[in-house]
Amino acid sequence: MPHYTKFSLRVLIFFVVLLPVLSSCGGGGKLGGTNKSYEIGEYHRAIAQFNNAYKREKNRYTKGELAFYLGDCYQHINNPRKAAGFFSKSVRYKYEEAPVLLYMADAYLASGKYNEALAAYTEYLGKNTLDVRARNGVASCKMAMSDTLVTRYEIEKVKALSNTRASDFSPGYGSTDYDMVYFSSMRTEKKARKRSNITGQGGSNIYMVKVDAKGKWTEAEKLDETINTEFDEGASTLSSDGKELYFTRCKYDNEKPNSSSIYKAGRSGGRWTEPQEIVVGDTVMAAHPALSNDGKTLYFVSDMPGGIGGLDIWKVEGSGDGTWGQPINMGNVINTPGDEMFPYVRADGTLYFSSDAQVGYGGLDIYKVGKDKNGKIRVINLGKPINSEADDFGIVFKGKAEEGLFSSSRGSSKGIDNIWSFILPKLEFSMKGEVSNQNDGSKVSDAYMRLIGTDGTNAKISIREDGTFASKLEPNNDYVFMVAAKGYFNKKEKFSTLELNANKVFDFKVELMPMADAIVLKNIYFEEGKTLLNNESKVELDRLVEILETNASVQLEIGSHTCNEGDETSSIILSQKRAQVVLDYMVGKGIPTQRLTAKGYGDTTPFVVDRNTAGAYDFLRKGDVLTKEYLGKLKGGNLKKATNI
Repeated sequence: MPHYTKFSLRVLIFFVVLLPVLSSCGGGGKLGGTNKSYEIGEYHRAIAQFNNAYKREKNRYTKGELAFYLGDCYQHINNPRKAAGFFSKSVRYKYEEAPVLLYMADAYLASGKYNEALAAYTEYLGKNTLDVRARNGVASCKMAMSDTLVTRYEIEKVKALSNTRASDFSPGYGSTDYDMVYFSSMRTEKKARKRSNITGQGGSNIYMVKVDAKGKWTEAEKLDETINTEFDEGASTLSSDGKELYFTRCKYDNEKPNSSSIYKAGRSGGRWTEPQEIVVGDTVMAAHPALSNDGKTLYFVSDMPGGIGGLDIWKVEGSGDGTWGQPINMGNVINTPGDEMFPYVRADGTLYFSSDAQVGYGGLDIYKVGKDKNGKIRVINLGKPINSEADDFGIVFKGKAEEGLFSSSRGSSKGIDNIWSFILPKLEFSMKGEVSNQNDGSKVSDAYMRLIGTDGTNAKISIREDGTFASKLEPNNDYVFMVAAKGYFNKKEKFSTLELNANKVFDFKVELMPMADAIVLKNIYFEEGKTLLNNESKVELDRLVEILETNASVQLEIGSHTCNEGDETSSIILSQKRAQVVLDYMVGKGIPTQRLTAKGYGDTTPFVVDRNTAGAYDFLRKGDVLTKEYLGKLKGGNLKKATNI
């Protein structure tokens, strides 16, 4: 990465803490000329110098100090595996002038070595119990090892944009058709400048690619010298109309640490005008501009006083005359003691950013700002596969669509960034099933189905000759369908695709009841001589209510029979009361009274076993009449079952 972005921006705050350590440590004199390279952020060059000193050094404490600076240099040029190795050596040599355990834990986390990172964070917290970064580090390790944030996004490296061995990063769309992309690159050309002493790569410039008439990306074209200079340019954003370009420019020399500023250029006659520096408050360093869709708010990154720590995300409001108000820090929910960078504002106003100290998978992760159910601001990790143990940053969306581009150093042992695409595939839902006769399982082919959805769906679904049906469905929808066929009671089913986060095929077995069969209630039990419905009976009555609701033309007689419960008169009275209790229950469920009649038969009209009842009880046959004499021949459990039919 270039030195005005995620690495060397840290140096502006890093040396406030570490420079006194460097000058006062016992081995400071032996480091000699490496001090200057490190101080001005030339990490690639400093590595060679520190390495030479490390190999010659005999003093264990000074060797630990050199190992620390080597680890820090490797961390800055995005090589966390080597950084972790040198930090661990620094710990072994008991170097204590800096929180080496914390840096080692961060490097292990960014290397995907979660067990080692967890152990280091835990040890560090033993002496620094309130350290927010370490506490988030522990949570990060546990989250990464449990892998609870895997999403349905699909990602792919965009080879047309990242086709060199240098870093390509911070993409941004240059048109509302999304057929033009601006991005930053450290690629070198035939007349290349010398490689950077900071990263070992080329200098950073802003490039542009388009989609040609054949739908393919054109060759990357570097913006003209109005934008790209002898300094480093990158991390850009365009206004919603594409007429204004905001970008970061990092000026440097060989005598002091680098700094960066935000510049703005307009587009006129197909060319960019001379950029003007954007002044945001009293800050001396600003980078990574992100403009809101209405152009009224500018988000940026800075280490100015008044922040939470490290690099913070700030915002300024435009006044309408080209000037900007005073910077406002985005607060400690978004900003941490670590670094927050690469803000981006989506078309719907959602703020995205990257952080190396929020709870994440390691390195920089991408987050969005949302709200919880109580309306409080919360930070949401985008999860895998967009995030990884490497650096993931610089995300952009195609408007409101769940697709776009982002940068990542995953898969590179040298910390090279590439541009990746992402897309959230549309969820696919469908239904299928078959319609059959509930008695014998035969297929019902002359049925029809009506499907209704809360999105306005109202469709007739064909039933095939073999009784099967199928239809596509939409996500985030409640559905109900009804199946009807001549000679059968209608059948209704409800289902939903709401809140489903995986593709699904709903499979239905629709069994229709022939109208020729009486509706026989099962499990309507009463205690001897009683008329009180139990819960099991209510479940069966609810099933009957559903049938009647679906078949509005059906009228029902509720016939109640008794057996061996008093004389003829009392048994008729008891059975009539029971039938009335059932009727009242169904009326209470919304069935009109005029569709129901209640008739008590006592034991004067014995129940005749029908096909359904015979199928439910293996000791009965169709046509059996449950008289007192018949029941007297039954014993034990069979008698109890038959008595309760």
